[in-house]
Amino acid sequence: MEEGDLIVALVKFASIFLLGLVSGVSFSHLLQRGPKKTLPAAHFLAVQQVLLRNYGPAVGALEVASFVSTLVMAIVTRQEHLVCFLAALASACVLIMVTIWAVWINPINRTVNSWTPETVPSNWADFRDRWHSLHTIRLLLSAVAFDAVIWASLA
Repeated sequence: MEEGDLIVALVKFASIFLLGLVSGVSFSHLLQRGPKKTLPAAHFLAVQQVLLRNYGPAVGALEVASFVSTLVMAIVTRQEHLVCFLAALASACVLIMVTIWAVWINPINRTVNSWTPETVPSNWADFRDRWHSLHTIRLLLSAVAFDAVIWASLA
């Protein structure tokens, strides 16, 4: 295997691996949706503030790495039009995911993290439901991105 082919193979592998992790995290949010609807406000708050505390930094790093790897994949495969298109599609999906997090989800996270059990507002469930709806959109985008890099690797 030539050096250029090895680089392309490593970039494809990294893209698949990173998007697999990102999609898994997005899927975990979907799995949480139903059980969280049964929680009273104080328990919901504890889950959001304690159990999900490390998600932001870890998932943020994975998403940035996924964006970079898929963008690099599009660049190094620019001569293979289908592969380049699929990699660019994946990169665009990840960029939209990050944008959704930055514009809509992170403000919800900051708001929820400012609450105490005594200060949870009466409309707290609206925040919970909006958070989950946005994460469902992100799951769909991560699935498209993941599928695209798998197809690109098979092309």
